[in-house]
Amino acid sequence: MHFRIQTDEINYGLGMVTRAIAPRPVKPAYDGVLIETTDDALVLTCTDGEISIKAKVSALVEEDGCALLPAKLFAEMMRKQPTGEVDVRIDERMRAIIRSHGSNTSMACMPAEDFPDIRDVTGENHVILPCNRFRTAVGRVLFAVSNDESRKILTGILMEVYPNETRLVGLDGFRLALQRIEKENQLPQGNTKGHIHAVVPGRILGEVSKMLPDTEDDVQIIFNSSHIMYSFGGVRVYATLLTGEFIDYQKILPATWVTEALVGRSLFSNAIDRCSLMAREGKNNLIYLKLLSENKMEMTANAERGDVHEEMDIGFEGNELSIAFNSRYLTDIIHNIDGEKICMCFNSSVSPCMIKPLEGNEYTFLVLPVRIFNK
Repeated sequence: MHFRIQTDEINYGLGMVTRAIAPRPVKPAYDGVLIETTDDALVLTCTDGEISIKAKVSALVEEDGCALLPAKLFAEMMRKQPTGEVDVRIDERMRAIIRSHGSNTSMACMPAEDFPDIRDVTGENHVILPCNRFRTAVGRVLFAVSNDESRKILTGILMEVYPNETRLVGLDGFRLALQRIEKENQLPQGNTKGHIHAVVPGRILGEVSKMLPDTEDDVQIIFNSSHIMYSFGGVRVYATLLTGEFIDYQKILPATWVTEALVGRSLFSNAIDRCSLMAREGKNNLIYLKLLSENKMEMTANAERGDVHEEMDIGFEGNELSIAFNSRYLTDIIHNIDGEKICMCFNSSVSPCMIKPLEGNEYTFLVLPVRIFNK
């Protein structure tokens, strides 16, 4: 095996695939990067057994072959090479000889036959989305994904594909985040449910979102009952889906409410940030809201070291209400919202608060309050 490649090409590919390397690989082969040649390119692959990543990069192939090299060591060595062309050859002793601008390095290969076979995912379930809109939507639901391994299904993000939109949903039992991406999709022939869906591990989808370019270029998503594949810019990411029934989130979303507040997002966000500083000093990390019929909202937080009181003008309709939230849950939501105005909808001081845009339905957030007494 022998190839020549530009350092920016190999470093791009290695930067993508080594995201799949676990801190403590469960198998020796999972610590390696598999390098395979094609006519005018290299295919680089890494895996940790749950997520696998392939990247195709341009190269001048002198001799076909494949090799498994220590991923982190090889990647670090490539980053240290001077800008320009690098010559890599695998000799008869299964050692990689790396030459670049007077530098000569040798590196022992690992047994390539130990590396698992990573095959493309096939099936009729597919969706094509703009990379930038998909990565933004993923980033705005990740905070609501559960870390509780005893409820494994909630450690994933539900992806639902409808004819006119794709939905991403994360929930952990205390808050829910729903993002919609409006774009026409083609459902499989014979589909009677009106949509297709998959539950993707949150950790893996978060990694995919970091890899996606912030452009209108497409990411193609193909999945079946057990696996999913993301394809973009010469990169393919493979993952195993979570099994089980995701919570029927549509039954959780309130259809009506008795109190509605229209608030300025920036003003509200800044007030939450100030109150959160004090709330974190307290024993319960709470922020208290009081919605008044005089079109006012009062926000307070207190601790032994002091207290914060905020007051702001709002649009108000319905019944006056006092309610409290864990400050972190409220902060996570408000920091994932764009737009000048937001709607907050309530039914009581102990039922979930729904936060949605003034117009449209691009996002919906739900957060459970904390029961309070004598406040």
